[in-house]
Formats: sequence, C-alpha cells, structure tokens
Amino acid sequence: MTVKSVEQLLKPHSIAVIGASNQLNRPGNAVMRNLLQGQFDGPIMPVTPHYKSVNGVLAYRSIDELPIVPDLAIICTRATRVPAIILQLGRKGTRNAIVIAAGLDNLFTAQGTNLQEQMLAIAKEWGVRILGPDSLGIIIPELGLNASYAHINALPGKIAVVSQSSAVCVTLLDWARRRRIGFSQFISLGEGVDTDFDEILDYLGRDAKTSAILLYIDAIHDGRAFMSAARAASFNKPILVIKAGIYSESSALTSRLAAEKIGNDAVYDAAFRRAGMLRVGDLRELLAAVETLANGKPIYSEQLVIIANGNGPSAMAVDALLQRGGRLASLDEKVVQQLKPLIHSGGRATNPINVLGDASPETYQQVLQVLLQSNSVDNILIMQAPSALTPGEVYADAVINTYKNYAGRKPNIFANWMGEDAAQNARLRFADASIASFRTPEGAVGAFMHMVQYRRNQKLLSETPDSISDKVPYQPQQAQAIIARALVEERNQLTSAEAIALLNDYGINTFAEIENAPATVTHSQRKGAHPLRIQVQIDPVFGPVILLGEAASHWSVRRNAVVALPPLNMALARYMVIQALAEGKIRERELYVPLDMPALCLLLTQISQIVIDHPSLRNLLINPALVAGDEIRVLDVSVEISSSKNTYPLAIRPYPKELEEPFILRNQRQVLLRPIRPEDELNLQAFDNSQSKEDRYKRYFAELPQFSHEQMARLTQIDYAREMAFIAVAHNNQRQEEILGVVRVQIDPDNTQAEFAMAVRSELKGIGLGARLLQKMIDYCRSQGTQEIVGCTMLENSGMANLARKLGFTVKYNREDGLIDMTLAL
Repeated sequence: MTVKSVEQLLKPHSIAVIGASNQLNRPGNAVMRNLLQGQFDGPIMPVTPHYKSVNGVLAYRSIDELPIVPDLAIICTRATRVPAIILQLGRKGTRNAIVIAAGLDNLFTAQGTNLQEQMLAIAKEWGVRILGPDSLGIIIPELGLNASYAHINALPGKIAVVSQSSAVCVTLLDWARRRRIGFSQFISLGEGVDTDFDEILDYLGRDAKTSAILLYIDAIHDGRAFMSAARAASFNKPILVIKAGIYSESSALTSRLAAEKIGNDAVYDAAFRRAGMLRVGDLRELLAAVETLANGKPIYSEQLVIIANGNGPSAMAVDALLQRGGRLASLDEKVVQQLKPLIHSGGRATNPINVLGDASPETYQQVLQVLLQSNSVDNILIMQAPSALTPGEVYADAVINTYKNYAGRKPNIFANWMGEDAAQNARLRFADASIASFRTPEGAVGAFMHMVQYRRNQKLLSETPDSISDKVPYQPQQAQAIIARALVEERNQLTSAEAIALLNDYGINTFAEIENAPATVTHSQRKGAHPLRIQVQIDPVFGPVILLGEAASHWSVRRNAVVALPPLNMALARYMVIQALAEGKIRERELYVPLDMPALCLLLTQISQIVIDHPSLRNLLINPALVAGDEIRVLDVSVEISSSKNTYPLAIRPYPKELEEPFILRNQRQVLLRPIRPEDELNLQAFDNSQSKEDRYKRYFAELPQFSHEQMARLTQIDYAREMAFIAVAHNNQRQEEILGVVRVQIDPDNTQAEFAMAVRSELKGIGLGARLLQKMIDYCRSQGTQEIVGCTMLENSGMANLARKLGFTVKYNREDGLIDMTLAL
C-alpha cells in the first residue's frame, strides 16, 4: 500500500458496511452503531439482503445497488464470502476494504487454494487494498470516525496506535478512556497480509496530528520494508513497541506464520534498537508509556529529582531508578538552603526530598516553586502517600496550579499519588491537567526510564562513527573466487583452509595452522586472552545478523549473545560491545588482558563487510577468537554457503559502493563521486562552513547558524533504501579528503517524486562539477524508477536555473513567491 492509498483508507468520504445487521451480537451491527454514533459526515451505506434498513438507515441488497462508489468498505460477513465480496467491490471501484473475519488461510476452495490467497489475488487484480483479516477496524477521532466493532470509542489526542491484536486494542481503549487519554489514529492491522506496519508507519511519520506512535507486534512479514519505514519515522517522533512471543513456544501461539518464518525474538530486539524505537516489556509498561507520551515532553537530561512525604515511598522510587540504570540529580547548595526552612525537622532537603507525612499542600507548593525557579532541574517526580489531614486532590491542585502558573522554563513532571480510592480523584485532576500520574513508585520511575532509554536510542542513531584505516586489507574479489569455486564443486561448506583465506582477505588474523596446532601452542595462545564467539546466521525476518558472546560449547542466542544487524560501522560495533559487557554476555576477568575496544570493533566491522559482500553466506562461526588487548587471533572458523536463489537481503541497505565513480574536473583535478557515509560528518560540516554567506542564503532561503551535530548526523546517516546524497570528494594539499560538492534527493515512499538540493564550493563553480553531480543524481533516480525530480531555488540563483535547463528540467519563474521551480519527468 502506498502512502496515498493509506490516506484514502484513513480519510474516507463514504463508507459501505457489507453484512450490516440488526442483530446485537453481530459485528455488522456494532460497526453500524459505532459509525452512526460518531460525527462522520459522509454517507454510511449498509449492504444486506436481510433487512430494509439497519439501525434506521436504508439498506441496499447488494454492492451493485449502491448509489455511489464507497471509498471504504467494511466487510462484516463470514470468512467464506470475503473473496467474492472483494471481487464485487473491485468491479464497483472501491479501493480500500477492512476484513473483520479471521481464519481465511485455514479455509480452502474446491481447487485447494486457501481463501486468503484467493482474496489477495482478486484484490491485486482489481486494485483493492485490504486491512486485515481479523481486524477490529479503525478509529480516527478527529474525523468522528469509528469504523470498528470496539465496545468503546477513542478520545481525540496525539498518539497513534497500530496493533496486530484486537484484544490489545480494546484493552488500550478501555484503559485510556478512564485516564482521559486520546489518540490521533487507532488502527487494527489484524493479520496484516496486505496493509502492513511499513506503509502505516510511512503515513504516520508524516502525519502532523500524530506526535508519537505505539505498536503492538506479533510478527513482521518484511524486515527490510519495516526497518526502512521505522527508521524514517523514528527520526521525527518516538515509536514505542511491545512484541509478544519472547519465547518460541509463545511465538508459535501468537503468530500465524510458519515456525521457520517467525524469527528470533533477540533479533527483533536488535532491530527495534537499530531503528531508534523503544521496546517495552509488557502491557503494564505499555500503558505507563502511553501515559508518559500523552502528557510528557522530550527529556534533555537523565537526572531525576524526587519529592515525597515519607522515606519508604522515596526509597522504593530510588531503588527502582538505580535498578534500571537511572540517576538521581544533585541539587545545588543554594537550592538546598532554600528548601531547608520549608521542611520540618526530621525531613530532608537533599534529593530525594522528604517533606514528611504531615506536609501541607502549601509545603508541596513551596518546594515545587523553589525547584522550578532554580532553572537547574530537568525532571521531577512528585509522590504523595494518603494523608488523614487533607484529601489527595487538594495536594494535586496545589502541584497543578504551581506548575501551570509558572512562567519560566518548565521541567518534565510526573506524579505518583499512592493508594486507590483516596487517590482516584487526584489522578483524574492530573489527567485533566495533562500531567502523567501513576499508581506506584515503580510505575512512575519505569515510565521516566522509558523516556531515558528512548533518548539513549536516539543518541545512538546520530553517533558519528570513526573511519576505518585504509591500511586494513580488503580483497573481496579474492574471497568471492574462493566461494565461487566451492559452489561450482557443489559444496555448501568451505574447507578450513578456504575459510582462513577468506578471513585473511579482509585483514582478519588467524592462527595459520589451525588444523595442526598442538594443544600446548593453543593453550599458550589462550593465556590472558578473552575467548569470544562471533557468529553470522540468517534470521527469516531480518536476514543476516551478527552474534557476539563468550566462547562456549552450549550456546543460546538469548542467554549468551548480543545481536546486531549489519551493516556495522565503528560506532554501532562499539555499542554492540558495550551492550555485551553491560548484559554480562562478555565478562572482563581479573587475570585477562583488558579488552581493546577499537580492535574488537574493527573485527566486527570486518565481519559485517564479509556479510555485505557475499550474499551466498549462510553461516560463519568464529569460535573462539582470542582477544588480548589489540591482538586478536581467530583459532577456529567455519563457513557455510548456499547457491540458492532464495537469498535473505540485509534488513538495512548497506553503503552502495557500486555507485562510486571517478571523475576529472576541467582543471584536471581528480574527484570521486560517491554516496555520503556517516563518517563524512566532520567533512560535511567543513564544507558547509566553507560556503559563502551568499551561497548559504541561496541554498537555505535564510541566514542559518552552523548546523548542530544532530542535524549533520541526519544529513550523513541516510537510509539508502529511500534517500540518496552524492558527494564529490578529493584530496587537498595535506592529503586529507575534503568535500567539493553535494547533491541529495528525498524520495517519497511511493517513489513518485524526488526533491533535490545541491551545493558546490563557492570557489569551484564553472568547472563542470555541479553538472556532473546533478546528472549522476538524475541517472540514479531513473534507475530506481522514480517518476520525476523537482526542486526550487531563489529568483536570484539564475546559475542553478540555467544548469537545470541544460539538463532537461522545465524551469518556471514564480515571481509572486520569489522562487524558481524546476521539474524533470523521468
């Protein structure tokens, strides 16, 4: 489904309910009732041969009798009728359908085809897109649209929910209604056999009404499409995900995929991290995360200040914070001195602040006022155990009014009003004031740490990797010859000598006599070295993955290894090693030589490059690799390959080295045109700084300050599956690489239009560089099947307009807006 068709699904102007019913226990009745109780202002047309009207609305006997073509059809019939209904809708001209029935893949035609395959074939032939089967439907509160059979409607809000589980959908709706939390979109994917997470994420990532996205996942069908969409969306807004099936037994229950296609949960974990998403462990954590997303704002530090009216509650909060890797903030001495007069003897003016059990609402108000005015506190958790002196809602009002009336910079604030009946009214007050509140200290701290972990994931996404030295051997052609020879001989296993040679072609050191090494030599090699196990294996969802842990004969991926998705660079490899150390998958022992982080990270990136270069690789096992400081030796390696055409692509498209192209400028300077890499951040910053004030103004349509690291990271760490940036690089007099020019395009998810932007060093214009860069991008977009390239520049930039015209663009001067529009049909 394209973004355009998702928009048609989620913004219909007319709806038909196929199988509408007057019987209260039928989906066709619930859907009609929900549609009519909303404020949807388009035609709602029940289709049924059994009733003249449904819920008082004139019914039509068949789809053919409908007076207009419905934008959306909700199919509420039994599963056996669905394929025929899709055919009728296709002939009528309807392009989107929600299928509520489940189990089509377990029902078969007389010819042996299951009904799901038949439904999809008919839908593809007639251009009908399907949400489901087993979908609860959709709810779009802004449109007053409740096209579902849920027992409760959703309030308007800014969180989008996309779920494969109808049960989770209704649970969330029920809970959120009581907490007065609203949603921008509520989408039940069901089995997701046609419309899936990737298309929905592409739409929601661009939806101005959605500020956060929440996913419930049983299984993912297309790992690469999911990763590409998720990475793009997570750059713009937080994505939280809960996935069922941590263990293979529960995965088999929740997923309708065959067991061999479900994938490993540890790999899902790695994929979510790599996409910058935050995974929560269970439904309780998910509900807490929804509360935080609905009422919180992004955090800018990880330090927390706690205010409580007792040592017990604050101790529970501190324990939960430290157990999850959080940090207490240190209060300035000036702040402490301001707090002391407000707190009775026996209390505490340092963090965690204890205002004592007899604290009045005014004390809470005064303490919070001091913290707000300090301008040095970023996150505050305010706790209150029930007091016999004053109702909890009075304390809540004191906090809410103080926070809302403060005019300066506001920190994030969370509330934990403990108890049940005594705290209920207070929690409703917090909900009305858009302040996240929780029943327990652990729940409040857990919600805060979700935000901390999300911040850490985002920082990882933008970390600039170190460059790998050009001195590292890299001979992929020789390695490919080894694999090709084995395939010709119809072998799926490389010999030990071939495996050693393959590693050597990538600069990985082996102990050359693996087969004949005496035990004494092997033992001496191991002394003081960390014995590690590194493995490449194929995941059926996300393709090749890299595993890292300690060498062992009995190995479980979840218990003994950390997982990463290639391609890896030095920053991602470093994060993998740090994760292994933090989780105890690698243990630094007292008598071992300390690990050398750069050396181990380099080994992991070399392994990653082997994976990228050789799609026939099925398994690579290094067990052990002896790591002693910066000395790494592989003692045993095995490599499995396959000639099967059924290859598993990398979930993340690697750097497209095949697009590199040497070029000689008119001044005879040698230039390399190549895609941009994350390692280019510093050079791109230098290039941007080298631009004249006039050129920067023409490029950005304004006088902008120097870009931040986060902005530069976004420009260099691109997804090659959906965007491209080519740079022209050359060596300067100090033999250092520098950027001479850059052209980039942002391609829409439907691949219909690419918007380009280009810049060349101010002193290098007129020597053919700009034309060559833009022509390379035109050729690239044409090869990708993009339909057109567009761009705009200021009226003053006649040079850019002339260049575009020479390369075939249609150039139009829009004097009213002060712009030149450039369009090239491909």
